[in-house]
Amino acid sequence: MVFFTCVIVVIVLYYLQADGLIFVTIIAVIAELINLLMTQTLTKSVEKQTRKKFVKIINVYKTKIAAQKKSLREFEVLQEESIRKLHNANLKIRDYEEKSADKQNLQTSNNGVKEKKTSGVSEVPEKKEPKPKEFIDLPAGSNRKQLPI
Repeated sequence: MVFFTCVIVVIVLYYLQADGLIFVTIIAVIAELINLLMTQTLTKSVEKQTRKKFVKIINVYKTKIAAQKKSLREFEVLQEESIRKLHNANLKIRDYEEKSADKQNLQTSNNGVKEKKTSGVSEVPEKKEPKPKEFIDLPAGSNRKQLPI
């Protein structure tokens, strides 16, 4: 387009010389208008293509996010259900422990009357301190005597 405009300008200036400056200015302005229209058309076309491309990419990401949200909701429901089951199981365990503690506290005497066992002061077992390990510089399974250190 630019080359074609330059050829027209040169031809007009060659044949019309001084009078051709007005025609050359008009031709240059018209050429610029055509160039702007073509650039605008090209820009719109590229914009449409880019929009289509990015709309596809955005739709893919939207579906991924929707799937992740759905799986998160499913996991939350599963977690709530598991928490509820654990809570119920802990309540049952506590009930069973209380029942077994009641059974241990009640002892039958010789005549069949149930008596409550009196619990005395519970003895706290003494903590045994672990014996410090000896340093052994021999490999496992060695028959050599240890050196006195």
